[in-house]
Amino acid sequence: MNLEKIHEIAFRTMGKRKSHLNRERGFIYYHCERVAKISIHLRKELFPDESSLDDRIYVGALFHDVAKGIEPHHQTGSSLIRTLLQEECTGEELNDIADIIRYHNTRHQEDLPFHIRIVQDADVLDHFGSLEIWLKFVYCGHTNESVFDAIRLWESDEYKKYLESSRQSLYYERSREIFDRKIEFAAQFENRFRLECEGRIEF
Repeated sequence: MNLEKIHEIAFRTMGKRKSHLNRERGFIYYHCERVAKISIHLRKELFPDESSLDDRIYVGALFHDVAKGIEPHHQTGSSLIRTLLQEECTGEELNDIADIIRYHNTRHQEDLPFHIRIVQDADVLDHFGSLEIWLKFVYCGHTNESVFDAIRLWESDEYKKYLESSRQSLYYERSREIFDRKIEFAAQFENRFRLECEGRIEF
């Protein structure tokens, strides 16, 4: 596979598209690119002897949300990828890439192969930590919410349930460790943010 050419196709397809009303244009491309990189990091740590699948894992993750906004996007994307990459991949490679896309948002299905579960975990992980803070602030900007609306969300039971369900969706202990570090960082930021929004200067 020519990954440089495939990246060009990915950016041309997603790089300037606004797939979410309350997110910036091109968000989906950069999200997919991060998920692809996280997936490879997880593969190296968890399955060090399976490097032969790296290109398929990377490309599947890079395009996992290619049809976001055209629901069900996992099925639509799985079909679309066969057209987008028909000149760049073999039939066997396309089958694996399409499967990654088709199952990327299917949780708690233990019979899925490891490379699909890795992409699923990477997809969850990218939504937390500093990126979660960014997403909340961009959302507030689009919906005219105030800083105090963001604080109320972070303090809500709904948010706590969201964190717990997201953590429970992860397959691997290593993914949960990364998730916990991201949440710890976000909690530290949120505490400082809350104090500053109250006009306090002691930390």
